[in-house]
Amino acid sequence: MHIKNPQSAQLSNHEVLLHLRKEEAEYTGTDGTKRNRAPPSGLNHMLRDGLAYLQTADYAVNSLTDTHPTRPMTLYKGPHSLFRALAPKYRLNKAEYLQLYNLRPTTQVMLELVIEEAGTRFKESDLDDILHLCKQVFDEEEVEIPDGVEDMRMEKIPNKLLGARKAKRRVGRKKA
Repeated sequence: MHIKNPQSAQLSNHEVLLHLRKEEAEYTGTDGTKRNRAPPSGLNHMLRDGLAYLQTADYAVNSLTDTHPTRPMTLYKGPHSLFRALAPKYRLNKAEYLQLYNLRPTTQVMLELVIEEAGTRFKESDLDDILHLCKQVFDEEEVEIPDGVEDMRMEKIPNKLLGARKAKRRVGRKKA
């Protein structure tokens, strides 16, 4: 087996939990087929451990999948997304957005663990603003996001997901 596109997309914990529940339902017959079959041992262990981890009572993703069982909450798409709230002001990379979404930090210490070099990249007031925007998006998305907003066509935001600015190359150019 040859992997053509390694890590072509990153999945949120919410998406992983939805997928694990779907796989479990397929083997237990609760997916509507009424088939009950034994999963392979490796898959059985993975389903058991993955579901146990993601369904702990204090983990925020568990309540999200109960609220919106058919689709992951918006992360990058739609007017209510975390990306739309933070990208115009702050330069974060994809992994940082994903960790903000997965871990849902509530304190500045948690935020500094998620954002690389947060103390040097941002002022304390910026970190407080990021926390405030995250809380605003997470509180709003729990109750008010209508179905289908992920598919809305949105105006493109300038490329803020780049981790660093691209340096202009001057190779072998001489002024005449």
